[in-house]
Amino acid sequence: MKIMTVTFLAAIGLAAAAPAQAQFAFGTGDVPTKIDADKADYKGRLTVLTGQVQVQQGDVRILADTMNVYRADLGGGKLGPIERIDAVGNFYYITPNEKVRGAKGVYEETRDIITITGDVILEDSSGNVGTGSKLIYNLANKEANMQGDCKGRACRTGRVNILIPGGNGGSL
Repeated sequence: MKIMTVTFLAAIGLAAAAPAQAQFAFGTGDVPTKIDADKADYKGRLTVLTGQVQVQQGDVRILADTMNVYRADLGGGKLGPIERIDAVGNFYYITPNEKVRGAKGVYEETRDIITITGDVILEDSSGNVGTGSKLIYNLANKEANMQGDCKGRACRTGRVNILIPGGNGGSL
């Protein structure tokens, strides 16, 4: 299986899509993190959330069917900020300016990225749309690296696709 990679930052208009505060930065600043779920099981630094889970910080949300939320261990029984989220089933990452959908998403605080897999769709507020099998999304600089699992025009499916609307919509 070959992998086709396309990095598109300005290609679909995400470079200036959202201000710096419109990203997840768990445990930093004054913006609280709100979590909603049908059930939460606490297992030390791991919290397992199930049932239409939503994690929200400011105007940014991550949604999924289930999530494993890992927090830093500060010692002495104290937990710190969120370090990682593994979200499975109907994954969404939503900001006022973009929406990403896929089957699974992994947020890594130390790398400031979200990796989304499984029929990924990335759409920005200008109507630009990118699809592929995997997206590595840098939250700090809004760089999106979309990958497909097929290479060449002979592929009927599995390639990276980008739709840029006409008129005043998107730009390269």
